[in-house]
Order: sequence, then structure tokens, then C-alpha cells
Amino acid sequence: MSDSDIAKIMSGEAQLPTMPEIGRQLIALRSQPDITLEELVQVVSLDVALAGTLLRYANSPAHNLGATVESVERAVIIMGFKAVLDVALSLTLIKSLTEQAGPSLDYNQFWKRSLIAAVAARELGRVQREEALDELFLAALLQDIGMLALDRVKAHVYETLADGQCNHEQVCATEMASLGFDHAKFGAALLKKWGLHDRTVMAVVSSHDDQSQSEQGFLACVAASGMIADFFLAGGGKVAYQRLSKTLYRYFSIRDSQCMQLIMDIDIAINHASSLFSSIVKSTGDTRVDVAADATSISSSPRAKQPEAFVSLSRETYLDDEGELDGIMSSKAFENSLKNSFKMLRGRPISVAFLSINNLKQLEKEHGRKVASLLLRVVSRKLQEQIRIEDFVSRYGDTFALILLGSSIEDTARIVERIAELFREARYAVASGSKVALEVSAGVAGSSGELHFESETRLLEAAADALMRARNAGNYTIELQTPEHRLMALVG
Repeated sequence: MSDSDIAKIMSGEAQLPTMPEIGRQLIALRSQPDITLEELVQVVSLDVALAGTLLRYANSPAHNLGATVESVERAVIIMGFKAVLDVALSLTLIKSLTEQAGPSLDYNQFWKRSLIAAVAARELGRVQREEALDELFLAALLQDIGMLALDRVKAHVYETLADGQCNHEQVCATEMASLGFDHAKFGAALLKKWGLHDRTVMAVVSSHDDQSQSEQGFLACVAASGMIADFFLAGGGKVAYQRLSKTLYRYFSIRDSQCMQLIMDIDIAINHASSLFSSIVKSTGDTRVDVAADATSISSSPRAKQPEAFVSLSRETYLDDEGELDGIMSSKAFENSLKNSFKMLRGRPISVAFLSINNLKQLEKEHGRKVASLLLRVVSRKLQEQIRIEDFVSRYGDTFALILLGSSIEDTARIVERIAELFREARYAVASGSKVALEVSAGVAGSSGELHFESETRLLEAAADALMRARNAGNYTIELQTPEHRLMALVG
């Protein structure tokens, strides 16, 4: 079927997805070379929900801006005009297109693939030093929009697919057999009709092509993003990983160790983005998308609980009113020190350990608050005796936190094991004349080999998650977490 046949179908069908009015205004602004701050803010602010979601996205780990963005004006100033336009358009189209669902597609599957591909394109673009990361996100997000359009005007095409559209190659083959073209070509025609950026249109039309010989990195990133999304949705595995690794090497000369790091970063980015974007989809009706659930199911550790683990730990205020402990810094200073150390020591080992006193609250119940406070001081002193002067110690309630600079996770584990043994063997006299033991557990996280955690926040989350597992396993247990732990199930 020729381009004219596609144009004829599009012009003769009233059921095609429509561009929302605010989307039209955003596209119009993008084509203006002299757009003002006031004009962009005015358009975005027309939709209160859009403005609010844009601010949530600007403050998300995807941008890591290092400053709180509290207004649309500040978002534009920090992120830039084009970035805000592309993000706002992405958010608008997700919401609008979900409300225009056709009869035959599995829309849960569709949006899962689209969102994972968008996240993957952005992370891949970061590795390839592409500048227009938010445009990449938008192009990857829309690469399958032709399926939405065809489901409204040629729904019979997808009725024959036994397993929905889980197998993307089968989807394309079915489209070609029935129509003579695939959804990439049809979607590109729709986006061109809507007036989207030429490069976005080109990325969509070529999203199923072999870009290994292309010098246009932007197009290759979008094409690869769909393959990466299929890898995650299929649950990973050794064979699938090897195939993906070879493809990324052909496209971008990304070697295996780099590929593993990329997969890990995408896995984390999916978790960060899923709650934001899936909540937009969920708010529109019957479609229910939980990208994080899929990502968790293909990870070897309970990743979805990690952010909650550290948030819960950081909010602990137990015995905070007992005064400062000598040599123990505040939690805020501790986290700032980790942030600064992480930046300065990038590429060198750095580990975080959390050691909790599991029975301290019970000891307070039995022997009083003064005993619990004195035991805290004992633990503080013992910890500082076992680490170097350049390391850092803080406290979150009944849990102590350590930063060990330049220490591999193996060295840190040995130090923590030695500390745990000290408490296992020791007994402390209390006012009643009895002696008590301190029951401890520890979680340690750190980089190993050529893989590293992408941020100090992720390092804290990993250590808190390891501590949670150690507590569940029993007293004097030490659990470790490295980037490899997150990759075991994915890469086989």
C-alpha cells in the first residue's frame, strides 16, 4: 500500500485519535523561534493537572536538578523551553490518548511498552550524550501511536492476535499481511499531520528499521528503546540479554559491561518514572498500568520496597531528644557528606552500612529510657573504634549509618562482621544488676567491579533494603547488595 493510500485512509476516517487543544498549542509554540517565558507558562497553566504533573516530573530523579522546582516558571528556567515543551506534550498525549482507546488492543500492554521504551530512550540518550533527552522520551513514547490509530479505524487487524500484542514482531507481521504497512509508518503519518517535529516523525517511521549503520544517534536510540522494552517485558533472561547486548554493540559499540550498567540504570529509572506516568494512565478510566510491578517481577531483589525502606529509616526519631552523641553527625550532614563524597569519588569504591539494634526498644521497656540511652552511647563508641577517622557515622533512631570512603563492599562487610561479633559476645550491666546483650543486624551496599550505583540516593536505598532483609533473616545477620544483585535475574 502506498503513502497515498495511507493518506486516503487517514483523511476518510473520523475515528482517528485527535490531538488535544493544549497539545496543539504546545506544538505551535515549539515551532516559534521567539517564544517567551510568559507564553509557555500560560499554555501549560491552562491545565492545572498538567502543570502539577510537570512539576512532579521536574522534581523527579529523571532530571536530578539539585534544586526544588516549585513553579512552572522555574521549571522552564531550569529545564529550558524545549525540554518543558516536550515533557508537557508527553504528559498531555498520554492522558488524552488513553481516553481515546479502541476496541481490540491490550492497552495495559501498550502503555507498559511505551513508557518503558520512553525511559529506555532517555537513559540510552544520556549514555550517547544526546542533548535532546526529553525529545527522545517523546519520540520513543509515540513510536507505537500508529497502533492506537489503527485500533480505531482497522480494529480487525488486532482481533486475530492470540496473545494481544506481547510479541511486537508478530504485531508488525500481522499489520503487513493485512494492510501492506505497519503501525510505524501509519503513526508517523499521523504525527506529521499533527505537526510534530520532523525528527520525531522520522524516529517513529524508522523505529523498526536496523539503525546499526545510521549516523543519526537520535533515531537509533528510539529504535533500540523498543527492543529494550521488549527485553524487560519478557522478563529478561540469558538468551534475551545476549541478543540485546549484541544489538546495542552493533548500534552504539556498547560493550557488555556497559550494557549491564545501562540495563541496571534503566531498571532503576523505570521504577522512578512508573508511579508518575502510570498514575496519569490510571486516572483516565479502565486502563490499569503498573510498570513498577513488571520491573519488580523481573528483579532478584524486592526493589519496589527499597525507597520505602530508606524513607522509613530516615523518619525514625526514636531517642532523638537524648542529646548528641560524641562523633556522631546529624542525619542531614551525613547525607550531604555522602552526596559530596559520591561526586568526588566517582569511579572509586564507596560503601554504606546500616547497623540496627533490634532489641533496643524492648530493653527500654524492661530497664528504662536511661539504660537505652546509655547503650546507644556504648554502640556509638564501639563503632567509632572500628572505623577510620575519615569515615562518617550517623544515627537514625536505633540504627547507625556508616560511610566508608574508598572501601570495597568486601572490605566493608568484613568490618561490619567484626562489629557484629563484638556485640554478639558482649554483655552489658544495667541498673537492676542483670546483664543484657545487644542484638544487631546490618545491611551493606557498595559498588563492585565495573558497575556502580548511579546516585548516592540509590546507594542509601540499597543499603536500607539490605538491612530490611537482614532483619527479616534474624539477629547478627549481614546482608549485602551490589549492582550485580539487581541484574542476576535479568541477565541470567
